Amino acid sequence: MSFARYLPLAFCLACAPEPARETVTPAPRVPTDGSAGREASRSDSFVAADRVAAPQDVRLADTVVAARTTCRCFLGDGPYCAARAAAEAKRLDCDIPDLAKYPNDLFHCAGGVWKRGEDCPASCKYTATSTKLDDACELPVCPCFVKEAWCGASVGTTAVQMRCRVPLLPAKNDDILHCPGGQWAVKQDCAKGCQSNPPGTPDACKSESSYKLPLDCRRGAACTNGNHTALHDGKDEYAYDFGIPVGTRVRAMRGGTVLRVRNVSGPGDPCYDSGGSACANLANTVEIKHSDGSVGLYMHLRVGTVRAGATVQQGDPIGESGNSGWSTGPHVHVQVQSDCGIWWCQSVPLRFVEGTVGTGSTITSANCP
Repeated sequence: MSFARYLPLAFCLACAPEPARETVTPAPRVPTDGSAGREASRSDSFVAADRVAAPQDVRLADTVVAARTTCRCFLGDGPYCAARAAAEAKRLDCDIPDLAKYPNDLFHCAGGVWKRGEDCPASCKYTATSTKLDDACELPVCPCFVKEAWCGASVGTTAVQMRCRVPLLPAKNDDILHCPGGQWAVKQDCAKGCQSNPPGTPDACKSESSYKLPLDCRRGAACTNGNHTALHDGKDEYAYDFGIPVGTRVRAMRGGTVLRVRNVSGPGDPCYDSGGSACANLANTVEIKHSDGSVGLYMHLRVGTVRAGATVQQGDPIGESGNSGWSTGPHVHVQVQSDCGIWWCQSVPLRFVEGTVGTGSTITSANCP
């Protein structure tokens, strides 16, 4: 066989480029102790963790981008109940600092700056349909702190100090209030307003015809017994005693019509001069009925010098002071009372034009012509 004929072919094979080698990666050794499953699980966990982390980052970025701006003062500078502010903030998609922490309190806004203004112990009151900024804390109702009779305005002042409210106010500021059974009520409507008196003396309605001391013009006298004392309680609780000598002229505190005159004890009678409790109904008295239906009672007189049915003016003489009835010394007892059909009725608050009168005070009469 001739090799010559095959030389070209051998030459060509020798010169041909070497085929690319395939890289064969050895198959991983599969452990027989089960660690392959654990390795696979760890690998899967890492991949899963990577997949979860990316969306979280996206949401955090979205939160930063979508942060809301601070709300402006919706209706201008002023007080805002948290409930009103929250409703407006939601509508306008804006934010008010600390609003969620204090949902029942009163906030203040000034120049776009919000601050918590007041802790409302009960609730915060506002009118949702009104654009008037009169939002305010709704305070709890005050417990009763009035013993006898207070002007509404005085009650209101004390209520502010106590951080509570009286439902009748401010509509009844000029009337007399009390609270029987713990419930606030109007004790007396005052057509001319209410006169506030010092502690210990009940407030009283202002009168069209002011009461004056039952004494001569410019005469002074000491008040030996005032309101709410051991001797003046019950029907007498608003009475005044003035210590004056027997026979001193007694004048009308206010004009009116003489309702009754009771000269029931005279010289020599056991109740004419400083009687005991058995003489309680045997004091000499004069009663004058006023235009508003109230009655002025003058008691322990030596004698009444007017007659029933007569008209008297303020300052007119009506009797002489004495010591009749149940009395421990010469004086005149005066009180203003309701007309209950008998001579001695429930007294009502009385204020003199000369000023405040109380036990131990000395005052000068202005009962002048």
